Amino acid sequence: MPVPALPSETPSLAAIRDKAHQVFSKRPCLWQLKIAEAFLKGDRDIVCIAGTGMGKTLTFWLPLLFCPEGIQIVVTPLNQLGQQNVDSLHKAGIRSITINAETATLDNFRVIANLEYRAVIVSPEQLMKPGGEFQKLLTKEEFTSHVIGFVFDEAHCIASWGEFRPEYKELQRLRYIISRRIPYMIASATLTPELLCDVKKLLHLRSENLLTIHTSTDRPNLALCIRKIKYTLSTYADLGFLVPLGWKEGDPLPPKFLIFFDDIQDAVNATKFLRSRLPAHLRDKIKWFNSDMTTDFKQTEATALVDGGTVGFLTTESFRMGMDVSNIVIVGQWRATCNLSTIWQRWGRAARDRGLPGHVVLFAEKDYFDDV
Repeated sequence: MPVPALPSETPSLAAIRDKAHQVFSKRPCLWQLKIAEAFLKGDRDIVCIAGTGMGKTLTFWLPLLFCPEGIQIVVTPLNQLGQQNVDSLHKAGIRSITINAETATLDNFRVIANLEYRAVIVSPEQLMKPGGEFQKLLTKEEFTSHVIGFVFDEAHCIASWGEFRPEYKELQRLRYIISRRIPYMIASATLTPELLCDVKKLLHLRSENLLTIHTSTDRPNLALCIRKIKYTLSTYADLGFLVPLGWKEGDPLPPKFLIFFDDIQDAVNATKFLRSRLPAHLRDKIKWFNSDMTTDFKQTEATALVDGGTVGFLTTESFRMGMDVSNIVIVGQWRATCNLSTIWQRWGRAARDRGLPGHVVLFAEKDYFDDV
């Protein structure tokens, strides 16, 4: 059965590139164009593994440029990531909304059902909530006939986060809720072969005619470094290079930075250590950032980092995936307390502007070195 939201003829790659430049002021690469083409044909699923900052997000929206009645649904793990997408789409004239625990109101779902939004960015909890408003939408053909695709951003989370966010595992039911085969796209920078196999199985991706895009994840503008933690862990003195001892008014503030922790209290204590080296009126230039904050507060703080009001966060996982801040110079991981895939994702926040050199550091405990 034809899908009314799709164009009667698939546009050429050149036409997609020209339209993208007109609307987004960007010229997509060939792999981005092929993903858009696959969505517009509507007959295959898509796997996209591309490095952080390579432009995966642009591929979510390109099909909408040729589907004035089409709706793209993006499943995303973090609320502030969803809001960033809404803001960028607004600038391009595409009406969009993010649905999470705070925005899942009956009024918002009525507007979605009336087809007034062309991009719906939703958390897995809201998408798969049993008997929820989104599940009701997905049983209505007048809505689903306009859906051109489901995008699962940061798709590695589907397998790795299922234990503490069980709705990720519930995504396997999605294929059976909707009456027609809507294209799926999974996107990530760090899908290992094992994780990819798990995600494909869980989401019931169609192996026939599957489009697989796998670009290099190399980031040549990043200098990688591993530093042995020399001082007592609880002092955080190894982070002192960010604000040297004796810093005085008129000295340069540190370049924009993120230091990742796997413990909220560590991040808070390290922030207090760095702040203690600054005069009182500048201490709010360095902040902690974690899941204990409200969504509005996190969005305000993320904007402050983008705008330069804040120069650095000492953060947990809450400020990692998909956050688009182009000019972060230094990204560090405090202690070897997570897997390599997570470290690489975190390091990927550095120097997303490819013309900017970035420095990424793993601060590792002495036990990991032979010369202890």
